[in-house]
Amino acid sequence: MNSDRVREGRPTAAKAEGGRGIGRAHGKAILLGEHTVVHGTPAIAFPLPALSARAVAHRGRPDASWEGDSSAGQYFRFAAGGIRTAERASSGAAVAVEEALRRWGLAGEVVEVALDCDIPPARGLGSSAACAAAAVRAAADLYDRSVDSGALYELVQCGEQFAHGRASGVDASTAVATGPIWFRAGAARGLAIGLDATLVIADTGVPGATQHAVAAVRRKLESDRRAAERALEHATDLVESAAADLAAGHAESLGKTLLEFQELLAELGVSTPEIDALVTAAHDAGAYGAKLTGGGLGGCVVALAETGDDAARVRAALSRAGAARTWIVPTRDGKP
Repeated sequence: MNSDRVREGRPTAAKAEGGRGIGRAHGKAILLGEHTVVHGTPAIAFPLPALSARAVAHRGRPDASWEGDSSAGQYFRFAAGGIRTAERASSGAAVAVEEALRRWGLAGEVVEVALDCDIPPARGLGSSAACAAAAVRAAADLYDRSVDSGALYELVQCGEQFAHGRASGVDASTAVATGPIWFRAGAARGLAIGLDATLVIADTGVPGATQHAVAAVRRKLESDRRAAERALEHATDLVESAAADLAAGHAESLGKTLLEFQELLAELGVSTPEIDALVTAAHDAGAYGAKLTGGGLGGCVVALAETGDDAARVRAALSRAGAARTWIVPTRDGKP
């Protein structure tokens, strides 16, 4: 599945006559750049391998014995392909698989996909992009197709546009990335990480509202063009500074940058009292800095802390402040 070329031809007999395809992808956390990335600034994002989406694809009816075991996320099935199915697409994952089948010349095929996702939805952690990526990989496995990273990104983006309207592409890129990325204008590259620290991610317990938040930020920026230019220039400076701090291992400076970006997001109107409370709790517990991550108006907070006891103290403080759940991600390799 990591080949840079797509194998042409019909599916193998084993797959076509009752085999199944398997796919997997992971969630993400944006470190800096949410909302402004839609307007041309860069963003930095980390993959979250501990939060994953797993898909099983079958031709026709899926295996009834396959059951999801996700306790924190979601489990669902959908059909894709066949005649006039565009109207029935009910999720970004379904749209992505529909488009994949069309590109492979298999639009007449009917595929059913079962998805089991650990990533809580509407929390800014890339649930929809991960589900779409896992589903496309499962369909590709079913039909013995290999999809390079560029093609997979395009297919996931089809699903993201369906799910969220105007999607920057950072979720789609991070869902298929193996490490932290720098993202700008639809292009992603790996990011040098010299910082040995910990990201503590905390769920406010309140679902985010990405489409509403994106629309609200757009209206605010369009209402004052000069102020918008200043805000976007400031956002770009902060993301560039954060990339330099990550490479150089400057945790304290990076923490201050996170707090500055949180102030910018609050000015754009996407923070909430629940987010503010968790940011304050993390900082009071010794975190270098903290901010919302994702669309805002709910969702999650990301805090930067020293690895070890400091991270544990910040995590406990976030829980006491009302976090519904927390996750730990080391900065150096992005693995739990």
